[in-house]
Amino acid sequence: MISQSFIRLAFENLLSEMTIQDYISKGGTLVLDPVEMSTSADEILANYGNIVDSICIVAKSEAGSAYYPSSTAPKDPRFGELFTAFAQIANDIGIRVYALIHGNMDGFFSRDPNFQMHRSGGIALEGYVCPTQEVYWQYLAEIAVEVASKSQIEGIILKDLMYPRDVACFCENCRRTFALEVNIDRDFSLEQLKKKPAIYSKWQTNRVNALRGMISTIINRVHSEKKVEIITELVLDPETLYFDGATNHFAQDIRMISQITPHVLLHLHPWSSFPTNDDEMNVLMDALAPIRERMEGMRNSIFLWQPDTTTFNYAQSLQNQLSSSHIFFTDYQPVSFLNRRTLHLNLGV
Repeated sequence: MISQSFIRLAFENLLSEMTIQDYISKGGTLVLDPVEMSTSADEILANYGNIVDSICIVAKSEAGSAYYPSSTAPKDPRFGELFTAFAQIANDIGIRVYALIHGNMDGFFSRDPNFQMHRSGGIALEGYVCPTQEVYWQYLAEIAVEVASKSQIEGIILKDLMYPRDVACFCENCRRTFALEVNIDRDFSLEQLKKKPAIYSKWQTNRVNALRGMISTIINRVHSEKKVEIITELVLDPETLYFDGATNHFAQDIRMISQITPHVLLHLHPWSSFPTNDDEMNVLMDALAPIRERMEGMRNSIFLWQPDTTTFNYAQSLQNQLSSSHIFFTDYQPVSFLNRRTLHLNLGV
């Protein structure tokens, strides 16, 4: 006899598949990460290949491994051929392909103590690489060049190019360099910086400039080999006050990003519930005013983790109002979600 739990699981899986198909048929672009997804890449093509217009495939994971034969990054032992093989098949049947590269989240590179990001007080942030490390800028740039040259792609999404919170980075290199620049003792904390507004403002500016250097290095390196569109993520959440938090906590300054990359990826409400009614949507639209002010000459797309039907429908409404090029979506929340939410919202050490 079939158990109730089996029936419930089968029904939930059916609903999940119907939702993915519905989103794709409405023009959504599914993001594939074989480590995170419950549905395999082969199943995606078999089930939805006839309705898919575009798809996004992770090329470098949060763990730091490559899903393609890389001469730069460590090849993933299970999925080291997936990106290249899937992109080829997708291109053969007329599906436009985007690649996604995780930036300062890199479980492999961050094992080196010289590259680890540290919070104020000296505690290392596991899995994060300090954005001031120019060697890492070059490393990411070479990965992006490999991805662009090995497959026919429409663009590359640079995700997680950021500081995870204003408590970072206070590694030895960041503290030593800044102390020399402003003539203070190098054993300083975030709280001490905030007591000196001029110095704190300089600290914030330096963080933004570190990301500017990283993004520019990647774009210039890629475009020296191939003219591929680069799309840079901007994390916008009400818990971090949208654009204010993007700049002050994550160093993702919309003014800086829009100067370098004409296409911005709006990762909306990663840590908070998406609007579920018109009043909440009006609040979100007001919060997105800085994007509307820069719409001329700048493209934008929307990114969502595991949206439900209501979220996707409201995202479509937002897409129309912002003239967004794509809605990129996943059918999962990343395994790192809870740890990242805790860090990004500063809910604990």
